[in-house]
Amino acid sequence: MLVESALAVRRRPPANLVPTDEEFFADAFSYVTNDVYLKTLGSVWLSPNSVVYRNGVLLQETLATINQWSYYRLKHLAKKLLTGKRVSLDASKSYLLVTDAWSSGHFHWFMEVLPRIWTIRNRSKDFVLLLPDTPYVRSIGLESLGLLKLNFEDVVLMKEMDFYRINDLHFVSRVTNPGQTHDQIMTEINAAFVGAKIGGQDKIYISRAKARVRKVLNEGELTPLLKNYGFEILCGEDFTLAEQIEIFVSCSTLMGIHGAGLTNCAFMKPGGNVVELRKRERNCGYRHLAGSLNHEYYYYNGEPDSDASPD
Repeated sequence: MLVESALAVRRRPPANLVPTDEEFFADAFSYVTNDVYLKTLGSVWLSPNSVVYRNGVLLQETLATINQWSYYRLKHLAKKLLTGKRVSLDASKSYLLVTDAWSSGHFHWFMEVLPRIWTIRNRSKDFVLLLPDTPYVRSIGLESLGLLKLNFEDVVLMKEMDFYRINDLHFVSRVTNPGQTHDQIMTEINAAFVGAKIGGQDKIYISRAKARVRKVLNEGELTPLLKNYGFEILCGEDFTLAEQIEIFVSCSTLMGIHGAGLTNCAFMKPGGNVVELRKRERNCGYRHLAGSLNHEYYYYNGEPDSDASPD
């Protein structure tokens, strides 16, 4: 069943685009979102990282990326059949899958999972929602559902060691390709989170000092300069989701390195500024998120200490 029609999206260039960098944004000036379908997958086996097998065959559309095909097609299935605890869920209930193996990250949750749920929000009570049992989902994920008033018949958190037998599974297809946004849906989600809250003119630098990877190596030199320009320095890990919303609704300029913290521009009032510290490469997820809410997007190409992708 079609639940959301495709939408043509056009992006204005970064506000400070340098002509020699245009090639790194070339595929991000326009695109078309996907037609979104609520599909009935029927009787299946489901891995806790949201990979579906029907009659022993991997359903490719449940993968986060096609690069996972070779592993999940046979190796992962064999592992689950040999060592996984087989769990049969209530055959009288209808279950809903909206996640993939990447969904337990802040960016992917807000850019991919919530938009998929949003397309079927008027039918959410018809389903038991299946989610990976991770610290992120148990905290921020479930809190976000409550704040958006997305109510399901129930929620099942899928344990890492289990392998689930489901009689009636339904699946919401991708709203966009990875890293892209459906602007209308993101605007509606922003309005649902922010409501009538009053915006402000705060300037915030979101630090990854507590993160395991991807950091600004000379942050100790950067942050004093930012403070001189009126920036507050914050770590997103220090706050609940409700607290993050209260903080960032008052923010008009958000700066940070490519990473989860920039996702908080989703809680800013539309028309702010987002400054991404990034590698000089094709990676436009935060540009799309900023653009979907009519924020001006700026970027600064740092000097990386590794050739690896920032993701």
